[in-house]
Amino acid sequence: MKLKLVIEGNPVSASRPGFNSKSFKRKAYTKGKYRVYKNNIEILYWDKYHNKQLFERGIPLIAHIHFYRPIQKSLSKKEHARRANHEVRPTIKPDLDNYTKGVLDGLKRAWFDDGQITDFDISKDYDEHPRVEVEIEEWKFEQEERSR
Repeated sequence: MKLKLVIEGNPVSASRPGFNSKSFKRKAYTKGKYRVYKNNIEILYWDKYHNKQLFERGIPLIAHIHFYRPIQKSLSKKEHARRANHEVRPTIKPDLDNYTKGVLDGLKRAWFDDGQITDFDISKDYDEHPRVEVEIEEWKFEQEERSR
């Protein structure tokens, strides 16, 4: 079984929860931009896989996630071309782990627990077409043996 999904638009990193201080008991909430992004991923998953749990409990998984950030507008033509040709990689925030958390939170229905992911292949790059490409598959012993 394999999950393949392309999430169009700018990647959004997971944010820290906000706290409502108007009530006596402080309640945590998810901030707007991240909540919308996570909900959009859930909708994409629903549309493609009908909310079916693709991976059973206890199955080890491999996640391949590639984040494509937009290229900044205020660059010279030469620098813009270098980034468009993937000669320059983004070394700025947000961090890969925060980007990854956002995607995994949105795909929570695909597996029993995201702790099943035992291997990550994650990268971020610049592109004129910002998006996230996700591929998650079951880990197979043969895959590990071939890579050695």
